[in-house]
Amino acid sequence: MSEVVFLSNTNIQIAVGSSAGNGVKVSKLYSAPLPEGAVLNGVVMDRDLVTDTIKSAWQQYKLPKSEVMLILNSPQLRANRIDAPIQADKKTTDYIARATADTEYGRFTNPVTGWYTIGKDNKAKTQKIIYETAETDFVKTYVEIFEKAGLKLKTIHNGVQIATEYLAKGAAGKTIIYMILDGNSLVTIFFADGKFYYDSTSRVFSQPGSPEFAREIYSSVSSIRQFISAQRLEVTLKDIMFAGINQPQVSALANDILNMDSEIDVSIAVPPQGSTISDGPSAFPFYVYPIAGLRKIDEKLPILKASKQSKSKGEGAGITKKLILPFAGIIALALIVFGVLTAVKLAKQSELKELKDYINNPTIVAQVAEYDAMYENMEEIGTIQGGADLLREDIASYPIPDSSINAKILAAASAHDVEVRFNTYDAMSGVFSITASSPIVDDINMFIADLMSLDVFYNVDYTGYNLVQDYFNQEEVDTWQINVVCTLAGNEPAPEASEDAGEVN
Repeated sequence: MSEVVFLSNTNIQIAVGSSAGNGVKVSKLYSAPLPEGAVLNGVVMDRDLVTDTIKSAWQQYKLPKSEVMLILNSPQLRANRIDAPIQADKKTTDYIARATADTEYGRFTNPVTGWYTIGKDNKAKTQKIIYETAETDFVKTYVEIFEKAGLKLKTIHNGVQIATEYLAKGAAGKTIIYMILDGNSLVTIFFADGKFYYDSTSRVFSQPGSPEFAREIYSSVSSIRQFISAQRLEVTLKDIMFAGINQPQVSALANDILNMDSEIDVSIAVPPQGSTISDGPSAFPFYVYPIAGLRKIDEKLPILKASKQSKSKGEGAGITKKLILPFAGIIALALIVFGVLTAVKLAKQSELKELKDYINNPTIVAQVAEYDAMYENMEEIGTIQGGADLLREDIASYPIPDSSINAKILAAASAHDVEVRFNTYDAMSGVFSITASSPIVDDINMFIADLMSLDVFYNVDYTGYNLVQDYFNQEEVDTWQINVVCTLAGNEPAPEASEDAGEVN
């Protein structure tokens, strides 16, 4: 049996169980509240409160004091995926160290990195790896907290990546979004045709079950649709599996999103096939991270082991330095004496002096400093310019609901003698809501067909017809009405002008 602990900003969750094939077998699930402010985004703010909470939970639930796995979602525990050649573990560790040297992980002062494999391609001779990097003191803090609580940490992992690998089996062959809400933190994991593409973490500001919450979720869905379009993926996004809220809140969310987009199906998350939970699957949406941690992981270098190795290397290097220094002094003295006694040494010293004079020349030093400052300034300007270019492209691609859009809708309506009423426009989603009416239903059908052919719309959707008494061309007649939802298409970026366009040969 294994014990997995997940720490969020608000509570501590514990899963007891074991791996079972590609799934897990969960025996018990426990939860205890964390005092407010004790943990913030995975960073311990009050050691004593966290220690007491863990210790009390183990005493209350009479849990065995064995090695435990800790799951965290924190910017201080970064995780990433790479493809690496299949080779010995030591060489793979060196490969990862080189791959991360110039990345954002270089911002850590004293980093430690662990890694595990998630798949191999023997034909291509490559392996897929997840590596996790944290500050050494960050890891050390949790080791000390669990030791003080009477427990021993076996390993620490990033929760989002652990959950992604666990949910991958349930996403096999599907285009699906998993959303996990923990407090006000929303993790989104996207699979297309069963292949993982990306995950993101964002904040939500509305209460689950409210229409505002549904609009925030639909905004995330729209972002993924833009990603699908940008990547030219030939998939249709329909399914959302939601965790972290109860069934009534999921049902309310599903109904609210259905009113905005009839193609989206929202349902509560269920454990992948092959997993069993003694308390029943209804507990799964609230314990995704600790349950996922029970799954067997092909761990090659646990981050705790990497931390110990790093410490040992540092101590060994210090001892070696102390032993070498006396001998280095003796050798240096002998070389100086030998140099004094030989003319060759005198000649070399003269050359060395000339080189030092050149290197230490104030004019040369000033020029080098000026060059370094200019290089750093150019690099900074390039970064700012790159960000500005990306922002300009994003702004240029955003659909603009100006009068030309209304004119095109009115022109299509006029061609088939259809009256339209503009109801609403949502700037976040780019959605027009209009009502079309005509005594002849076929005229409305042809009007909608014309709308679908317009390149200014990404999508045109409509709901069932209603027959009402209404004024049409200033006469009260039986009129067919239908609600139409038009989603604006993004603007295509304008082609850049050639630098030689203005030159005359």
